[in-house]
Amino acid sequence: MTHLGKPCVVFDVDGTLAEFDAGKLGHLVHGLEKQWDEFHDVMADAPLIAPVAKLLRRLKDSGETIVICSGRPAGWAEHTKAWLRKHDLPFDGIYLRAEDQDRASDPEVKRRALAEMKADGLAPWLVIDDRSSVVEAWRAEGLVCLQCAPGDF
Repeated sequence: MTHLGKPCVVFDVDGTLAEFDAGKLGHLVHGLEKQWDEFHDVMADAPLIAPVAKLLRRLKDSGETIVICSGRPAGWAEHTKAWLRKHDLPFDGIYLRAEDQDRASDPEVKRRALAEMKADGLAPWLVIDDRSSVVEAWRAEGLVCLQCAPGDF
């Protein structure tokens, strides 16, 4: 019998749980050279996207394992965790952009994170994300991904 792992639901952060204006902030993180300091300074005060946060909390309250998966760099994990705690968003695990992935696309980052989740014994059954290219990557991996906002950037 094959062990499939612990079922979990995966949530993105920027544009999914945290308001993110790609038109104003995308230039900080979507090019080859990332400006993480400025990005995290701005995003520290990003408003919560209430309906998605409500979904996360309800899933957690029902017993689901919640995993955060973001293109933010691992070196900034404490900033991301602080934002999640500030908004009372419970989570059981967090997967961020590896140190050697600064020039990788967000879909590449998420595919690698999925492989790490599986290696850690997790089995995502649902993903909530906003960026179209990332949503397509999750779906190409055989996962159901709910796109919570327009994400053609």
